Amino acid sequence: MTSKIIPLAGEHIEQVFQIIEALPDWFDIDARTRAMPIDLQFQKVYVAVNGDEIVGFITLYVADGRVNIGWLGVHPDHHRMGIGRQLVNAAEVYCRQKGIDELAVYTLGDSVDYEPYESTRAFYLKQGFTVFQRSETDNPGCPEEIKLKKYIS
Repeated sequence: MTSKIIPLAGEHIEQVFQIIEALPDWFDIDARTRAMPIDLQFQKVYVAVNGDEIVGFITLYVADGRVNIGWLGVHPDHHRMGIGRQLVNAAEVYCRQKGIDELAVYTLGDSVDYEPYESTRAFYLKQGFTVFQRSETDNPGCPEEIKLKKYIS
């Protein structure tokens, strides 16, 4: 299914939060209620639209000389339809527009046995990302974090 990828507009916010609420296995209560509402205001956000429905979103910010994916979410009813790939493609276009040749993302490390993030890591690896850093954290919800990056030509 091909979605239209467009910048976030005010009328999209409610549907984006519906997607966030539908993904509690990926976004914990702190992410849903504190971090994401702030980040959605300050990061570049694109949404995937099917008809009148927002089915996914991605947030981007620049740090450490890279474009970083802050959050990526696709409504569970639309998983495995290529929407995540389209959102990553939009991030790659954004990299090229900004003249930045690396796209990065941070996620739960593979030492943690948690299926939702096994599929997340597999998704990013399939998109051409490679692990460039591992670190232990003091966050019980994310005891190991991995950083992945992809070179954009």
